[in-house]
Amino acid sequence: MLAWSTHQLTEYFTAVNAAGDETSAIANAVERAAEMVDAEVGAVVREGGVHGAYGFGRVVPEVGVLEVAAGQPRLIVPNVGDLHAVANPLGDQAGEALVVARLAEPFAPEERQMLLGMAQVLGLALRSIRVLAAERHLRAEKERQATSAQTRQRLVETLLTIQRGISARRPLPEILDAVTGGAADLLGGATVTLLLAEGGPERRLTIASTSGGGVTPPEGLARAAMAGGAALVRVDARGQMIAAPVRVTGEMAGCLVALLCGVTDESTERRDQLAAFAQQVSLALTDARTVEAVREAHHDPVTGLPNRALFLTILNRVLASRATAEDPTSVLFVDLDRFKAVNDSLGHEAGDQLLALVARRLRGCVRASDTIARLGGDEFAALLHDSPVETATLIGERIVAAIKEPFRVAGREIFIGASVGVAVSREATLKPEELLHNADVAMYRAKKDGPGRVLAYQPYMHAEALDHLSLRGDLQRALREGEFRLQYQPLIRLADGEPVGAEALIRWHSPARGFVSPVDFIPIAEEFGLIVDIGQWVLETSAVQVARWRRDFPDLGLNVNVSGHQLVHPRFADNVMKALAIAGLPSSAVTLELTESVLMSEPDLGKAALHQLRGLGVQLSIDDFGTGYSSLAYLRELPVDELKIDRAFIARAELTGEDLALVRTIVELAQILGLRVVAEGIENAAQLAALRRLGCGYGQGYHLCRPTDPAEVPAKLVRTSIAVPG
Repeated sequence: MLAWSTHQLTEYFTAVNAAGDETSAIANAVERAAEMVDAEVGAVVREGGVHGAYGFGRVVPEVGVLEVAAGQPRLIVPNVGDLHAVANPLGDQAGEALVVARLAEPFAPEERQMLLGMAQVLGLALRSIRVLAAERHLRAEKERQATSAQTRQRLVETLLTIQRGISARRPLPEILDAVTGGAADLLGGATVTLLLAEGGPERRLTIASTSGGGVTPPEGLARAAMAGGAALVRVDARGQMIAAPVRVTGEMAGCLVALLCGVTDESTERRDQLAAFAQQVSLALTDARTVEAVREAHHDPVTGLPNRALFLTILNRVLASRATAEDPTSVLFVDLDRFKAVNDSLGHEAGDQLLALVARRLRGCVRASDTIARLGGDEFAALLHDSPVETATLIGERIVAAIKEPFRVAGREIFIGASVGVAVSREATLKPEELLHNADVAMYRAKKDGPGRVLAYQPYMHAEALDHLSLRGDLQRALREGEFRLQYQPLIRLADGEPVGAEALIRWHSPARGFVSPVDFIPIAEEFGLIVDIGQWVLETSAVQVARWRRDFPDLGLNVNVSGHQLVHPRFADNVMKALAIAGLPSSAVTLELTESVLMSEPDLGKAALHQLRGLGVQLSIDDFGTGYSSLAYLRELPVDELKIDRAFIARAELTGEDLALVRTIVELAQILGLRVVAEGIENAAQLAALRRLGCGYGQGYHLCRPTDPAEVPAKLVRTSIAVPG
């Protein structure tokens, strides 16, 4: 935004004009211009060559830079990429330009305008420096040298004063008067007028003038300068006239016109001086136009709530205005559960509708004097005045209950949840960012305990949060550097002991942490969006491995666990087919396992995703059956092929009558629905015998075969088929 750029432009003007030689001026200008617009590279094209190259490394693509100066909008830089480029003329000399280029995005009109101003100032500075250098060698021009230096110093001082006024957001008429007055003074008492086009170049409005209305500005010259986009000089009976166009956000908006009595031989220098003042008008008008945008930038456009910046400003004001440090001010950090699944599956428009509805409910949970803000994504915050931790916790619970109720979005009912962290100010020196961070830490701790929790911040949580972030970084490195490996546990047909499949189980031995259980790192991978990439690696790797084993065990299938984040990912079905195509594995040989909780968290989304996968020919299994909702009505609607009985019903030293009754019920239910049944956690012969008697078709467990490394699996499959039937 121009609120910050004007400060940087002030520093830029000072640095460039303070340079003692052309090389320093160019180097300062290029580096500061590139930094100001986040550009990777920059340079100045002058006299047919490239100068002050910045960011290119050892090799500068001079031909490409010269092409940009000639109008080419792209620049290919070795080891950097194909960049968006823009050339900003230093003056009227053809081919002389300040060139900057970046990867991120094309340059906005405001950026182009600022770069143009910087280029003009650089061109002016370079010409002044060259004049000064020449004058050092020409004693006959000592007097002219002194005059030029004084003029340049006056120009710099005047421009700096105007820049400070823009930065301080002085009234626009005051700034424009400073422009016309400063230009008139520098040009030796010339009459300077600002003309602004209103509805087109034929209509104009005189905004500011040093003539008092007694001199009519040359409108024809002004229109010609606006049409050509460059400053013009003309001489007639009235004297020398100069017109410099004014742009606002890249569009021609008017002209700054100067009328000088008599004719001088310094027309080029005076033309450049007036163009520099015209650029100040452009910046001032653009800044005024964006004031309303600055106000709007402090509110979230989707929900209408204050954004993070405004929330922190309000929080800072509240903390600073407390009568004593003990006056309680509470902050709630609210994170939505399962929002990403809705956004990915139904689209961003539905996601925005849901966020707006959430914002409305949050407002209803607090007082009118409290503040609700959207921090970004699916994160919200609440500022509660005069609220101790007990009151803030109750409001957090009220928010959780409100968000738990169904939302009507895109013609369907959507169920989400919320986790809430609470932080209360305890010391006078506590900064707003620290208080919000503490609430954020408490929210993560609450989410770790399970969705729909409210938890108040305690100091020990900070260390946990640091470890949490550290684990995230370790996971990213583990995926990048290949630290994950797979083990496989066979699925055994209990009737004859034959292995019919192998379940892929991910393992992670971290160089820093040692063995890390999937129970610990999978939730972190899901939380930070890494699970999709990790899951795809598991699928592709295991598919290749099982396809290799099927040469000796043709009927061997593959079971792979699927996260809810993978299931609702818009390209998950494509990713599955990609993995199978790479491995050469038929889709009928693959069973994807999902937990009940995943399927029930978003019933409609889950069901649609399952039908899409079923259409590919893969098998589908409900893992840990019996521990979640176990809704018979819902189960009948799911296109699944298999139920896996949770180990909680099996893995006892001796199965109780209640255990056997529950297992029998699940087996009979599966038989009615035509589904396979797999019992997990078979640890001894008694359990195996009981499950056979109950008619359970398949099983897994340490008694049958432990998870094992890929190299040992073929031998295990052979031994298992011989040993189990007994």
